[in-house]
Amino acid sequence: MIGVGVALLVVGIVLLFMLPWVGIVVGIVGLVLMVMYIAGFGRRAVRGEQPADRRV
Repeated sequence: MIGVGVALLVVGIVLLFMLPWVGIVVGIVGLVLMVMYIAGFGRRAVRGEQPADRRV
């Protein structure tokens, strides 16, 4: 997902000079994807150790 975010950000910057409104939208989508990746969306849950069964 980070690769898609960076790619969209770069494409958005390039398109900003040719088609400003399209470049802005594509750049914002790329920025949102990068922020979501940094925030942790789309990652698999960490599988932690289960506590031992302590029945006596």
